[in-house]
Amino acid sequence: MDTKILEDLGFTGAEIKIYLALLSLGRTTAGPILQKTKLHNSIVHRTLSRLIEKGLVSFIIEGKVKHYQATSPKNIEKSIDENKKRFEKILPNLLQLNIPLDKQEAKIFRGFSGFKNALQEFIADSKKGDEYLIFSLGAKNLEKYEHIIRYYQEFEKERRKRGIISKAIAPESSKEKLKESSKIIDILFVNFPVPLDVSIFQDKIFLSSWGEEDSFFLIYSAGLAESFKSYFYSIWDKYKK
Repeated sequence: MDTKILEDLGFTGAEIKIYLALLSLGRTTAGPILQKTKLHNSIVHRTLSRLIEKGLVSFIIEGKVKHYQATSPKNIEKSIDENKKRFEKILPNLLQLNIPLDKQEAKIFRGFSGFKNALQEFIADSKKGDEYLIFSLGAKNLEKYEHIIRYYQEFEKERRKRGIISKAIAPESSKEKLKESSKIIDILFVNFPVPLDVSIFQDKIFLSSWGEEDSFFLIYSAGLAESFKSYFYSIWDKYKK
């Protein structure tokens, strides 16, 4: 018989040997238990005492001699059920103490194709009512990135179909260039420096780096995303009318 399950339940090797021996021997004294288990005398008596405390062995004294007997194996099941109930009482407290680990991961995409793939992954698991927060496009030569702006406009239509709420903060200097975008995105234009090329969605951040080789970074970090959201709304709530 595979006794590993009993080990997993917290029984020692000696407890298992003695309990199984008693199941097959019936009521008996310590002698036959010693012979059947091949355990040392002191170990057998200490283990019998533990099994008695656990309610798995009973005894009677006839004359001056103890006679031991295994109780029903159903008592093991009863003990498991009782321990489960006790554990369920403290489970809410354990869950309160538990701090979930922040999933952290970063991916790099390059070129226009990489840009589109990154954005699609960014909102892949979107739900209606999710917020998409944007610190606007900060490329120096915006004329060079007309295709990016056009794609953003198409991408925004897809976000709206999914029920995603979009909000953006952009420099006042880009107001004319983002005129068409402002028709479909709620944009706050400000006349002071803000982070550029940063988007936040759920527990993800999307960063763009414009240069000789345009690169895009998709970061999974609940903590970092929450920091950016807090900063976004510290501006939005103060200046949005």
